[in-house]
Amino acid sequence: MAQSVSLAANRPEIWQKELYANVIDNLYFTKNNMMGKGANNIVQIKDELTKQKGDTVTFPLTTKLSGSGVTGDSELEGNEERITAYSQSIVIDQWRNAVRLTGKLDEQTNSYDMRSDAKDKLSIQAQEFIERQIFLKLGGVTLTTLVDVAGVVYSARAAFANSPAAISDANTAAGIGNRYLCANSSGADALAATDKITPALISRLRIIAEGASPKIQPIKINGKNWYLLFVHPYQAYDLKQNAVFSQAQREALPRSEDNPIFTNAMGAWDGVIIHSHEYCPFLDKTVAYNFNTAAGGTNYGVDAYRAILCGQQAAGFAQCKNPNGWVEKSFDYDNEVGFATALIGGIQKILFNSKEYGTIVLDTASSITVA
Repeated sequence: MAQSVSLAANRPEIWQKELYANVIDNLYFTKNNMMGKGANNIVQIKDELTKQKGDTVTFPLTTKLSGSGVTGDSELEGNEERITAYSQSIVIDQWRNAVRLTGKLDEQTNSYDMRSDAKDKLSIQAQEFIERQIFLKLGGVTLTTLVDVAGVVYSARAAFANSPAAISDANTAAGIGNRYLCANSSGADALAATDKITPALISRLRIIAEGASPKIQPIKINGKNWYLLFVHPYQAYDLKQNAVFSQAQREALPRSEDNPIFTNAMGAWDGVIIHSHEYCPFLDKTVAYNFNTAAGGTNYGVDAYRAILCGQQAAGFAQCKNPNGWVEKSFDYDNEVGFATALIGGIQKILFNSKEYGTIVLDTASSITVA
């Protein structure tokens, strides 16, 4: 019978802090200045549950004033506006994983530090898990059997903590909606191989965002307003082949901005900063009907790629205490050791009165064919 014994008392706590710091600091959203506690972030962090117990975090949301005020000596009293307020609740959950070394002899004969390697591998996986969750939520992916371009299932944990708010089937069928656009807006059924992402579609997304109710608030960078668009690498390839886009990057790309959002972007167009990321949702038409309906045919004529335009507070990240963030356990009379890590928290797309508060998605085809 395996027996657990206690290791150095302070070692797990030190490694836990280091691992969690590595995870958060190396997130794509953190490194590129897109994630923080303030509202002027793509992903807003709420950390109340790091200091107290609970299972839900609430994000208060309000819209801008819509009245026209009064002029002259018209009486203002009695004509005040009420601020329209809603809230988004994020429920927390726990995700865990572990590795187990084969034994002291194996540790002795290997030239690298197997314990440090185990920590690094767990840290990377936790980081990838959080990033994947953010993109699943932002993209409204609810189907748990979708595969990536390599054929590997990527959406198995789509319902972690909170089920993503799916894009309406009515909108995808129509090819356009308040928070949805298809490259062929005559209907998703009409999506063809030639319906690739273009600068014109990016401009259309920005116009939809600005005219939305509630309006999708842009990110403020050095006093200027910007939206951010995540595209799949295959969509990024098509943009780079687009002559209009390529010419604009040579002549008009902001070069004086030192913000990481610009530094690591593939380009900018019409007030939209564009980043390529492999976790943008992909739909293999042979696998599923759409991003939120089980297999059984498809309403897309070709494989589809979902770009995501974001403004402020597109997603919320509820941080919690992680008492089991790093656990060491020994087996077989201390000959073998295992390491486990855990993440307690929640991630969700922010909704305002059942509408996406900070996102619009764009489905396109690509000139790159997936085998």
